[in-house]
Amino acid sequence: MIRAALAVLLAVGVWDLPAPPAMHDVHASHLRLVLDGTTVAGRIRLFHDDLQLGLRALARDSTLVLSREQPARELFERYLAQQLKLEANGQRVVLHVAEAGSEQDAGGQLMMWYLLEGKANAPVTRLVMLQGVLFEAFDNQQNIVQLFRMPGEERRTLYFTAADPRDQALSF
Repeated sequence: MIRAALAVLLAVGVWDLPAPPAMHDVHASHLRLVLDGTTVAGRIRLFHDDLQLGLRALARDSTLVLSREQPARELFERYLAQQLKLEANGQRVVLHVAEAGSEQDAGGQLMMWYLLEGKANAPVTRLVMLQGVLFEAFDNQQNIVQLFRMPGEERRTLYFTAADPRDQALSF
């Protein structure tokens, strides 16, 4: 009986169906940002489904699909420029996408990641930031930023929420 059922399942290709997406109640992003002289480099990680929703709205394309092969680097760079305020020493820092990809987290969620690069006009002594990615999509969006200032590996953590979207300033 079991063999017959397995034969039927294999014949209709049930094993080839994709697993349903895992669900998550938390809407969050994580950005690690390194300040080293005038270099600003980082890695941002976001839930695939959340980011896809945000990029679909920006592109005005409800059929946009993000994948490992199509991470929409240019579209994400444009989106980030609108949603992330980053000023070093009073001057805006523009971050460019150097690489992009996807991975699964420990809970089975598909995550998108982007490596970011930018330049400050001088070594950073004052930083003003508002990490507002996906604030327009989720009223409970949370964005965590871990800052590492080199040399010396000085560490700071910033926490941004859609419920309280304010700039945060740091002096070094």
